[in-house]
Amino acid sequence: MAIARTGKKWQWFSLLGVAAAFWGQTGLAAEEISLIYPPFGTFNIQVSDLATFAKTGHTSPELRFLIQLLPSDQGPNLRESLTTRMNLEPTTVSQFVKSPIGQSFLERIGQVIRADNDVNGGQALGEALTTAASSPSGITLLSVLQAFPGKSVRVNGELGLKAVGAFTRAIHQEQRAQDFIERLAQLQPKTPLPASGLYPDQKGPFQWQKQTIAFTNPNRTTGSIPADLYVPIGITAPAPLIIISHGLASDRRTFAYLAEHLASYGLAVLAVTHPGSDASRIGSFLSGVPLDYENLPKDWVQRPLDLKFGVDAVAALVQKNPALKIDTKNVGLFGHSMGGFTVLAAAGGTVDWNAVKQRCLAAANDLFIFNISVPLQCRSLGLADVPSPLADPRVKSVIAVNPVSSLLIGERGMANIKVPVLIVSSSKDVFAPPLEEQILPFTWLQAEPKYLAMLVPGTHFSALGVSAAGVLPVPNDLIGPNPQLAQPFFKGVSAAFFGVFNQQNEQLRPFLSQTFLSQVAQPTFQVYWVDRMNPQQLQEVLAGRIGAQPRR
Repeated sequence: MAIARTGKKWQWFSLLGVAAAFWGQTGLAAEEISLIYPPFGTFNIQVSDLATFAKTGHTSPELRFLIQLLPSDQGPNLRESLTTRMNLEPTTVSQFVKSPIGQSFLERIGQVIRADNDVNGGQALGEALTTAASSPSGITLLSVLQAFPGKSVRVNGELGLKAVGAFTRAIHQEQRAQDFIERLAQLQPKTPLPASGLYPDQKGPFQWQKQTIAFTNPNRTTGSIPADLYVPIGITAPAPLIIISHGLASDRRTFAYLAEHLASYGLAVLAVTHPGSDASRIGSFLSGVPLDYENLPKDWVQRPLDLKFGVDAVAALVQKNPALKIDTKNVGLFGHSMGGFTVLAAAGGTVDWNAVKQRCLAAANDLFIFNISVPLQCRSLGLADVPSPLADPRVKSVIAVNPVSSLLIGERGMANIKVPVLIVSSSKDVFAPPLEEQILPFTWLQAEPKYLAMLVPGTHFSALGVSAAGVLPVPNDLIGPNPQLAQPFFKGVSAAFFGVFNQQNEQLRPFLSQTFLSQVAQPTFQVYWVDRMNPQQLQEVLAGRIGAQPRR
């Protein structure tokens, strides 16, 4: 993703985005907010009480009572949260509200936030968001509630509390899983590292040259696909080809820092821009150009095929120019987020579309699903014809960073991957939750060797380099520590992984260890590295039947 920082105090736009805001705080303000919780009755708050509190800090008795019901860490932040502005253009909000994903999102929230006559409040909430976005104050919690149509906002307190309880349980399970990974990593024996010489997080010995090429995916109607090809200079044997697949709202420049680093280790690198889900297309959407929802689902299957045709394009270049030393039968893949799915599918992860349909139908009817990548994955259901196969037998290894694939590939699909796999997870990733999208899928892998790295306190954006101007307006809290401080880890682990499994350089194997990786991104980040995990043991941990070492 190409990102733009938008501010520091965004407590109400966090794990569930707008959903968390309205589940956690909507019942405290509006024209009239009615919190309905039988058998205790209905609690009402007037908008004037809330507006006065936001302006002066004065609380009415009714508001004071409800503030006391908030968790202790939320009460002091409520006043600021009411007027914290979300920097979104009115056209962006309107596009989202009208989109299929937005409609599904609002309808789920509308089960808790009800409109007059106790009807689903999703449509009313969409109108309120659109109206607030065009107001002088923009979208704030207060402005949205003031714009909510009708006389009152009715909050289903019983259902809301159930949602809060389910969310709390999900958070506890996430923490147990991460603590378990930390414990496993710390139990690993120390690996002796070379006393001297080049470490893989340092720049390699080769210079490189870059050229921009274009190729086509005949299954697409979007024209040519641009890509940057990095070729090491002075190598004596053909270089393995590493392909980089970006995530949503990024492009081929996002991981330029990594491409340059890998090229310095004698690897050829092809960084691809996937049309339709790249920074340019998402930027147009945020400027008011509607997304093509008919073709958007096709990106899930076209992206792995982009990589396949990219390898073909490089092979054609090598055939025309024998001096170009690239081994296109020895391919490694690196992908982030949606690109993580892309590379796992290209490496052999199969998609059972009937199973995907069943999972997505179940998710659509489940109010208590807090994985916000699910609606994105379920957009794949719009596919009519699916090209097959998506896998490329030339792929020999794969690194998937913050992948979103739990619904699409699933347990059986992950078991079909036969090449070495590294999955990188970030402890503070709210867009691709670690437990559901990386930790559980890691246990489904049957391939050996397989590795899981947990970056703490990494986020969904920690792997990103400098790209085009920020496209997605993301709060600083969700971006986390400066991503540049995580680059030594991504450089080091990628050079070592592809060095071992594509270049057959066993001298780099000691660097695929907790000993090396635990220190490479310090002091800002810690890395926990495991190469095995018992699925049954993980389930015991999640259920609380096996303790996990508390995080220090």
